[in-house]
Amino acid sequence: MRFRGWRSRTVTTLAGSVTLWRPYWHCAACGTGVHPADARWAVPRDGASLAVQTLAALLGTVHPFRQAADMLQRLAGVSVSARALETWTERLGAVYTPPVLAPTEPGPAPEVLVLQADAVMTCFHDGWHEEKVAMAWPVVAGEAQPARYVTGEGSWETFAPALSRLARREGSRLARHQVCLADGAPAIWRVLSREFPDAFQLVDWYHVQEHLAQVAAVLGEAGPAWHTAQREALRTRGPLPTLWALRGLARTGATRAVREAAQACFGYLWRHRHRLDYPTALQRGYPIGSGRIESGCKQLVQQRAKLAGMRWSHAHLQPVLKARCAFFSGDWDLACAQYEKAA
Repeated sequence: MRFRGWRSRTVTTLAGSVTLWRPYWHCAACGTGVHPADARWAVPRDGASLAVQTLAALLGTVHPFRQAADMLQRLAGVSVSARALETWTERLGAVYTPPVLAPTEPGPAPEVLVLQADAVMTCFHDGWHEEKVAMAWPVVAGEAQPARYVTGEGSWETFAPALSRLARREGSRLARHQVCLADGAPAIWRVLSREFPDAFQLVDWYHVQEHLAQVAAVLGEAGPAWHTAQREALRTRGPLPTLWALRGLARTGATRAVREAAQACFGYLWRHRHRLDYPTALQRGYPIGSGRIESGCKQLVQQRAKLAGMRWSHAHLQPVLKARCAFFSGDWDLACAQYEKAA
C-alpha cells in the first residue's frame, strides 16, 4: 500500500459546501485504493452531511421526492437531486425499528388501550394490493393520547406480529381495558380475536349503518323511519331488537328485494352480534366509530402513496411508509439516531 497523494471531496452541509482533502493510498497488488482518513474524520457517504440527509429524508417522507428536493433548496439553500433524496428517505425508513419491549418488560399501564386496524388499496407495478395499517392509542386520566402506527403488506396473518408488538409497546399487558375496533372484515377479526382475546370488540358503527341503509333503501317511504328506529335501538338497547326486526322482514317482507336485503343484513349482524354492544361502549366512553383509523390510513398511505399517477414497487414503498410511521408516531428522532448509527 503506497501513498499516492491527496484527493478532494466536496461535502454538502446545511452551512454550505465544504471541500475536504484526504490522503489517498493505493495497493498495486490488488488494484484498489482507500482513503483511511474518511472513517476517522467521519466523512459522510453520498457527498452530504448526515444533517442534510436526515432533513432531506424528512421532506421526502412527507412530500413527493421532486417536490421535497425543491423545498430543500428553497428552505435551506441546499441543492440535491430527487434521486439522492429518495435514496436517503428509503434508507432511513429501512433502518427504523420501533422500540420493542423485552419479554420480561410489562410496559405502561393505561386505563384503556384502543386498537384499530384497516387496509388501503395501493397501486403497485404488478397491480393493486392492500397496505395494512394499525394504530394503538391509550387513554390516560380520561384523555385520549396520541396514536402510534404500524404499516405492512402481505396477509393479516403475517402482519399480526407487528400489530402485537405495537400493542405491547403501548401497554396491552397492563391496560385495565382493551378495545378492538374495526370494520367487518373476517381476516382482521381473526387476528384481533387471537392476539387480544380479552378485548372488548366493536364493529365500526358507520359500517353497520351502511348495511342497515341498504335495507331501508328497498323499504320505500317507510325506509327512513325504519332506519332511524333501528339506529336508536342499537345505541340504547343493543343488537337484539334490530336482529328481530331484520328476521321479521326476511320472512314476511312485502317484496323479494326487501326479504333478500333483510336476510343479508341479518347475516352480517348475526356474525358480529357479540361486537355490537354499543350501549356498554357508550356508557364506558369507548369510541364506536373507526374514523380515527380511516384518518390514519389517509394520513399515512393515501396522502403519500396514492397521488395522481403514482405506481410503486414493493421494495420502495415499504421503507417510505415506515419512515412515515416514525414521523407520525413521534419517533423521528429515534429513526434519525438509528440512521446515523447505521451510516
